[in-house]
Amino acid sequence: MVHKTVDELNQMLNDARSKVKVGGSCYHYKHFDRLYTLVDVVIIEATEEIAVLYRAEYEGLKGITFMRPIQDFLAEVEVNNQIVSRFTFIN
Repeated sequence: MVHKTVDELNQMLNDARSKVKVGGSCYHYKHFDRLYTLVDVVIIEATEEIAVLYRAEYEGLKGITFMRPIQDFLAEVEVNNQIVSRFTFIN
């Protein structure tokens, strides 16, 4: 694999940050009452793919950090014959 340049990686991170609000809050479509904080956007080292790092802020998983590829994080899903965002930003 040919690695991207530092400038290319930084551009990818900046593009991702324009799509998600680092430090902001969101919820997953399955649980409107369970908030997550968007910690940062990161590069998956093995693939140089952009991912979102986010932390649970609700009892049961509070403080646990997750990572999801940005395409998956921003994806829409079908629920009861309606298309909804997988994650919804609240601020």
